[in-house]
Amino acid sequence: MALVSTGFFCSVTIVDASGVNKSNLQFDIADEADAATIATRLTALTSGLVQSYRVGEKFEEDTLVVGTAGSEIENVALISARIDNPAEKYAQLRIPAPVDGLFNATTGSGRNIVNPAFAALQTYLGSFVTTTGIATLSDGETLLAPATAGNVTGKRIHRASRKG
Repeated sequence: MALVSTGFFCSVTIVDASGVNKSNLQFDIADEADAATIATRLTALTSGLVQSYRVGEKFEEDTLVVGTAGSEIENVALISARIDNPAEKYAQLRIPAPVDGLFNATTGSGRNIVNPAFAALQTYLGSFVTTTGIATLSDGETLLAPATAGNVTGKRIHRASRKG
C-alpha cells in the first residue's frame, strides 16, 4: 500500500457582481500549466470575475482498501485550537473517523472528550503552528503551541449521513 500520484487538479474561483457570492469549479488536468489555460478560457465564458485558481497534485492509495473495521466517517473529533491572534480566537478542525486513543477514555464520560496531549494530535496541530508549521488554516491563520495548556480542547460529534 502506497500513495502514488494520479495527476494534477485545479480549482477556479469565480465571484459575482456582489463580490460576496463565489463559485468554485474543480478540474482534473494533465499538467500544472493547464490551470492558467482553463482560467483564461473560463474568463471568456463568464460575466463573473475569475478571482483565483489553485493547482494541486492528487495522490491516491494504489490498492483497493477500506478504513479499519468499525470506522465511520460520521463519527468526528471536533478540535478547537487557539489561533495566534490577540483576540483569542479559536479554529475548528474536524478529524473524521478518529482513533479511540484521541479521546480521554474508551468508556464513560471521557469517551467523548478529546485528549489534547495525544501525541499524534500534537504532531498534526504542529503543522499549523506560527513558528514551525508547514501549513496555514483558512485566511492564512496559524495556531499557538498546541502543547500549552488551554490552547486545545475538543469533543466527539456525529454528522448525519443518508448512506447508512
